[in-house]
Amino acid sequence: MLTDRDERALLAAAENRISEPLRIGAALAAVRGALTRGRRPVAPAQERESVACHPTPTTLTTPT
Repeated sequence: MLTDRDERALLAAAENRISEPLRIGAALAAVRGALTRGRRPVAPAQERESVACHPTPTTLTTPT
């Protein structure tokens, strides 16, 4: 018969076995993505910036 502590230990061990490959897979995917992004051709410098990057002009009004 298993105690609560034994069950928790078994569950933790099972979760570690399951999650370990997922962490490795995510890390490999991140590295693969970084390497692929590094191979893209450089975009031309004449691309237009989005309007959201520029602050909206505000007019200063003096109180009367």
